[in-house]
Parts: sequence; C-alpha cells; structure tokens
Amino acid sequence: MQIESERLLLREYQAEDWEAVHQYASKGDILEYEVWGPNTVEDTQAFVEKALADQEVVPRTSFELCITLKETGQLIGGCGTRMNKEISHQSDLGYIIHPDYWNQGYATEAAQALTQYFIHHKDIVRIEATCDAENIASQKVLRKIGFTLMPNKKKPMKIKGRMRHMLYFEL
Repeated sequence: MQIESERLLLREYQAEDWEAVHQYASKGDILEYEVWGPNTVEDTQAFVEKALADQEVVPRTSFELCITLKETGQLIGGCGTRMNKEISHQSDLGYIIHPDYWNQGYATEAAQALTQYFIHHKDIVRIEATCDAENIASQKVLRKIGFTLMPNKKKPMKIKGRMRHMLYFEL
C-alpha cells in the first residue's frame, strides 16, 4: 500500500526502517503526549515487526505506514489507522513526526492523505482520534483536516506519572 500527497509518500514499513523510526521513537522529550515511549531498541524493532506482520493479516485491520519525503525518500515519521473490528466502517487515526520536521505541515499533509484514502478506498465513514488536552499542535492538525472535538465522558488517566485529560475527535 502506498499513498501519495504533494510532498509525501506514505508507504508500508520495511524491516530496515526500524533505525530511522528509532531516531524519533527513543526521544523521551518529544513523546510527552504519547502513551508509549520512549522506546528501547527492542521496542522499536517489535513495533516494526508487528507492522510487517499486520501487512499479512486477512482481512487486514491495522495499517501502519511510514511517512517519507517524496523527493528524497527520507523517513520522517509514521501514521496509521486501525479499523474497528466490532463497528464496521470505523477506524482511528494516529501520527508522529520526527522533531526535525515539525512546523512544516507534514503531520497535516500525512493525516489528510491517510484519512482521505480510507474514506474513498476502504469504505470508512467515521474516523476517531485522541490527543492529550495539552497537545495543542495535534489539536490544530486534527481541526485543519476537518475533525470535530467531541464531548469527553472519560475520566483523566495517569500516564507517565501525571494525570492526563484526553480529547476525542471525529471525522
């Protein structure tokens, strides 16, 4: 699977991608809003191995793709969607960009390309996304691509030593 946008190519992970992924997945300072990480080498390798295994599952419900620059092929992040097994035509969205590429519109471009592909080619009618209430950048990305903030009925969760309020968005 490949999805092209103006500047990006979203493609399937390959085994050798783990090193490029680990460059951002191991940076604790940029992962403060994520429920995962910072990754050990083993964590990152396991993530890529699972992404590779998910490529073979039929019917496929998990789509993890790396975000690469079209011009150079440089891997700059990842994005994915997981289809809801209980509620058909619904999935969730996630994305991360290496901090060297922040504030250049890549997260917005990748998330837009991925959501549009799944709406038009996989019969998805509802996509959900969550983000930490303090993650203003991610909120901006979701709003730019048409997601709507939904009422939150869940209580804050303790993650990485602090209480986290999560925001829920839908497209």
